[in-house]
Amino acid sequence: MNRVYLQLSIVSDGPKKDDISKSGPWSKTPARKTPGKFKQPPKDPVKVFCRLKPLQNVGDISCLMATDTTITLVPPESCLQYRANNYKEYQYVFKQVFSESSQQKEVFDMVALPLVDDLIQGKNGLLFTYGVTGSGKTYTMTGEPNDGGILPRCLDVLFNSISEYQAKKFVFKPDKMNGFEVLSEVEAMLERQRELHGDLATGKNAKTPRRKNSDEEIGFRIPDTTKITQLNDDNTFGVFVTYVEIYNNGIYDLLEDISDDILRNKSLQVKLVREDASRNMYVHGVTEVEVKSTNEAFQAFYKGQKRKRMAHTALNAESSRSHSVFTVRLVQAPLDSRGEAVVQDKRAICISQLSLVDLAGSERTNRTKNTGQRLREASNINNSLLTLRLCLETLRENQLQGTEKMVPYRESKMTHLFKNYFDGDGQVEMIVCVNPSVDDFDENVHVLKFAEMTQEVQVSRPVPLRVDLGLDLPKGRRNAYKNLEDLRKEIENEMVEPNMNQPIYSLSGPFPCLELLNPNDNTIMDLTHFLELRIQRRQTIQEEIKKLEEEHIKRLMEADRDLVLLKQENSLVKQELISTNLSLENEQRKNVILENRLVEKDNLVACLQRQMNEQEKLLRSQELELREKNIKIKQKAVEKEYVKQRCNDKIAAEKEKLSKEMETRVKEHQEQLQSQLRKDNEKLRVVKRILSDENSAYILPNATSSCPSNARPELSQLQPGAGVEHNVVPSQFLTPHVRKHGIMTRHRRSRSAGNSKDMWLDHRPGIPASLPTVMQPQMKKRKSITKLTDAKDVTGSKASKYCLMTQEQDSAGELETRLYKEKPPPVHPIKIRTSISPSSAVELNTASVLANYATKAGV
Repeated sequence: MNRVYLQLSIVSDGPKKDDISKSGPWSKTPARKTPGKFKQPPKDPVKVFCRLKPLQNVGDISCLMATDTTITLVPPESCLQYRANNYKEYQYVFKQVFSESSQQKEVFDMVALPLVDDLIQGKNGLLFTYGVTGSGKTYTMTGEPNDGGILPRCLDVLFNSISEYQAKKFVFKPDKMNGFEVLSEVEAMLERQRELHGDLATGKNAKTPRRKNSDEEIGFRIPDTTKITQLNDDNTFGVFVTYVEIYNNGIYDLLEDISDDILRNKSLQVKLVREDASRNMYVHGVTEVEVKSTNEAFQAFYKGQKRKRMAHTALNAESSRSHSVFTVRLVQAPLDSRGEAVVQDKRAICISQLSLVDLAGSERTNRTKNTGQRLREASNINNSLLTLRLCLETLRENQLQGTEKMVPYRESKMTHLFKNYFDGDGQVEMIVCVNPSVDDFDENVHVLKFAEMTQEVQVSRPVPLRVDLGLDLPKGRRNAYKNLEDLRKEIENEMVEPNMNQPIYSLSGPFPCLELLNPNDNTIMDLTHFLELRIQRRQTIQEEIKKLEEEHIKRLMEADRDLVLLKQENSLVKQELISTNLSLENEQRKNVILENRLVEKDNLVACLQRQMNEQEKLLRSQELELREKNIKIKQKAVEKEYVKQRCNDKIAAEKEKLSKEMETRVKEHQEQLQSQLRKDNEKLRVVKRILSDENSAYILPNATSSCPSNARPELSQLQPGAGVEHNVVPSQFLTPHVRKHGIMTRHRRSRSAGNSKDMWLDHRPGIPASLPTVMQPQMKKRKSITKLTDAKDVTGSKASKYCLMTQEQDSAGELETRLYKEKPPPVHPIKIRTSISPSSAVELNTASVLANYATKAGV
């Protein structure tokens, strides 16, 4: 296949003489001119279409929703994600989505018709059908006799367009190296005769075959009438088809010229993928069949279909166990300047091809229930599809990130064969067939994800090949030659045709009337004249016949001489043929040796390739492990951050809760203190009133000294086992006893710690409760009020100070001790309701409060 490459060369001019003379050891290197950037060819994304298969039963439930360009997968209850509580809808966008009611014609016009147009314009094309087993891939590709699929419609449109411009058979002949050569009219005629003789010989020895089902399908087929009018009518065209299958990572030729009897005992030979002179990949030794009509192409297709490997599975009664590739190769070459024959130059040939690939469906063993050979086939199918996915992902990564990672084409025969398409040598399209049944949901997720990712791969836009040989061929030469031939036929038809009723060499016309009616009749005279003319005509004819005989003899002699010359030339040609055959045998032997060496090299390359693939697999596995570890590390970091955030949130919430509780307790405590303060003020006023009143009783109301401990419930709560938990002060919260040191009088804190000569009148309840407080009253010289026997003890100089102690419950239920301290005045003796008759009034100006609050854990 001819290819046109653009070579960019940068030529740098050498330094000038002036520059050399001026340059020295300290001179700077002159700046180089920046070469212009190579203009990248325009690229197009891989076109991916989606087609939905109708549900088999009316009551079946669909797991997807579709629009013109979007498919939304809804997880059913039977899928794995739903059972894992991962209910998530998936949305995929494609170039076009064909619904269940879409017709084959609509799919063909949208998907494959542009590829056929590109094929005629000299561009390559590749079309995949991809999907799960039983999703309608083969139906989309082949269809039915009354409603053909993509493949038959492509052939119909192709032959409808080039039917008037086809070359005679064997004008183009494959050279077995992925190219073609042009034969002359004589050589092509000899090839046609050999084919005819071979068919006749085969027909004589073979039995009459029965009518095949494929012939019946061809007879009832409804062709597509679409026609492409924009083509080069000064070219002549030839169509060749190949049909191969990729089974267990091996390529087999389905059109190989082997009888079916031999195939029953012997399998097809594995073919190799090689690279031609133009670095294009092809199947070496594949059979290329030249076809002149759609029916001939279909006969070749059905021949391959009979040899294709099919099997019955749990999901499909006729499941393809291999990938099939049907390739249509269009060969075109220009006509000569007269528009009569093809230019006899191999460089003028333009080859384009369209590959239609029916991929085997991806399978899951738990659904297909495959075992043995079927399981091995399914494994190879899934591996080849995985390799295709890896190649496309690597291409996408290289294009997005600008890297140059090696694409693993050689890991699979399929990707190796289509390497040129992905490298930018043709348009690539894909039809994803989807079964909307809920049973196929899990498989459809992976299929649609891969198909959507394929759209991100960019492929260089194909450019039609235009080969200019410098022949300066005029345009419209085919039509000119055709018009000339039509005019010549018209002139020949307009020539006067001879009268067939009258012979060419007739002596004369019919005899005159020979009947004598009277004696004076001219019958005898007329007969005499007629006979004389007849004799003259006979002599003339004899002379002409003699001349013709002489000319014929001369021609025979010339023919004999020519025959002798031809025999001599034939003997020379035979000798040349013998020498040519000898040289051909030598070349064939050399070719066999070279092929053996090539096979050895191929085996070596295959061995190295396997080693490289193993290393690449090991590298990929390590990369996957590294990626998984990085993902786990990231997940751990995310989880750690999440736990940290949760802890912070919990701590903040707990702080806020505690803050609110403390605020509430502080408010309650403040309210209690205020209430207690009001009570104390009220009691203080009462005490002042009692002390200031001469007729008042001595004992304060509600004083602890006026009642026994068993009659006071508030004091009984202080005893152990009283049932009030908050009044019991744990020992660990009490202030330990500290030994009192000497107190300096100038820094004394209290009047009770004043002059040691002062006498205190201690007025307290009969059985006071112990004071577990830090501040303790210190009175070295004191005299209880209950032991007073003389009024002088109060009014005299013996008692210089007075202290009143009260113990009551506060609003919170805690014991509160109050000390009222003041100097007793020396005048106005009063009576107090005690056993002491005389007394004095005491003015209390200073009050000390000793309170003990129980400390609760957590407050």
